[in-house]
This record gives sequence, C-alpha cells and structure tokens, in this order.
Amino acid sequence: MLSEFNNDTLANMIKANPELENIIQTITVANKKTTSMFVHELRNPLALLKGTIQYIEMKHPDVKDYKYWDQVQELVDDMERLMQDASMLNNTTLLNKEDQDLVTLMENIISNFMPQAITQEIDLTMTVAPGCEAVFRNYHCDGGKLKQVFTNMIKNAFEATKPGDFVHIEYSLLPGEAGSPAKLCITLSNNGQPIPEAALESIFQPFVTYKKGGTGVGLALARKVIDLHYGSISVTSNEELTTFTVLLPE
Repeated sequence: MLSEFNNDTLANMIKANPELENIIQTITVANKKTTSMFVHELRNPLALLKGTIQYIEMKHPDVKDYKYWDQVQELVDDMERLMQDASMLNNTTLLNKEDQDLVTLMENIISNFMPQAITQEIDLTMTVAPGCEAVFRNYHCDGGKLKQVFTNMIKNAFEATKPGDFVHIEYSLLPGEAGSPAKLCITLSNNGQPIPEAALESIFQPFVTYKKGGTGVGLALARKVIDLHYGSISVTSNEELTTFTVLLPE
C-alpha cells in the first residue's frame, strides 16, 4: 500500500503531469492480470476438492458421523470465501472518475440507514463544516466506489453501537502544509464498542479482522479505494470514541 506521504506526492505530480495517471493505470492493470491468473489457478483445484467431498458424502452418508468431517467442509468453505474475497480486492484496481456531489451521496447513504437507526435507537447525523460545501458538491472521483466505502464504514459503526449511542459523519477541509493543497476530510465517529488496541495497527490489512465471522475484506477494500484516489484512511479508538478519518486531495 502507498503511504499517505507517497499518495500526497503522487497527487501533486499528477496535477503537474496528467499523463502520469495513465502510466499508473497501465501498471495496475498488469498487476491485476497476474493476480487474476493466480486466483484462477487456485480456484480450479479448490472446486475439484469441493466436488470430491460432496461425492464422498453422497456415496458414503455415514461419513457425516466422522469426527472431523464437518471441520473439513468448513475449511473448504473458508478457502472458497477467501478466494472470492481475493478476487473482489483484485477487481478494485481502476476508477471511473466523474464530477460527484459527495454531500448528496452521503445524504442518500444516511437515508438508506435511517430505518435501521430508528429501529436500533441510534442517533445518525451528518454535518458539513462552514465554507467547504462547494468543494464536496463538485469533486472528481469514483462516486460508486466511495459510496461502497462509506456504506461499509457506517455498517461497521452500527455493528459496534447499542441503543442510545450515536454515529456521526462530518465533512470539513484540512488546510495544506507548506503551500500544499488542502484536503477533503471525512470523519465517521461512534461511541460504541471500541476496536481492540491490538487490532488497530493491522485493521486495514486484507483478511485481518477482529470481528467474529468477519472476513477482513471491507476495510482492506476501503483502504484500496482511498489509495486509488491518492488519499489516506486512518482510525483512532478508545473507550469514549472511535473515529475513522478519510483524507482526499482537493
């Protein structure tokens, strides 16, 4: 993954030389093809293995009584799910950028979650800091992928909260340093169950999760989408507040 420093540098270089983005996209496509071949070669033997297990169970129904049979099936299912997740991550490599209204985009996401917020008694709110609404209402980005990122982040926040808690989204501008451009700042905060401290450092890594039943793909996918926009995503969490911060170049 590109670091925040490298993303800032790339964003500034692309502004000065737009052709650089085409070069980056070409390299990205080549990497995607390599990973696709790898996933494909693993998927075929996995499908054969799953079919063999099903055949054995059909021909020998008593195998279900074998002590470790369920574990074998669960392991194969886990492998299949990991392959699907790897494919999803690999396919998130290119952006379809257009001018987007990020205020309306987030308002629509919030509207979709509002019935759940009412049912769970969660206070779901959004604010836009003074003086920055125009920037957010006309931002060149992949709106579809950012919608996916923000939706997943709000979903995670709801899973961490209980009745009476809040989930709050804020849009603001972060001034640039030493003459560098300002950044769009999107924060999503909740006062629910904190993220374990041991998980904070690796929470954006693929297939790393602290939640039971989680796949570790959602936040890794978020990190990848934000990286493709030459931005950054980070998190802080304690007993009082958990805050995810997304920074995007202006």
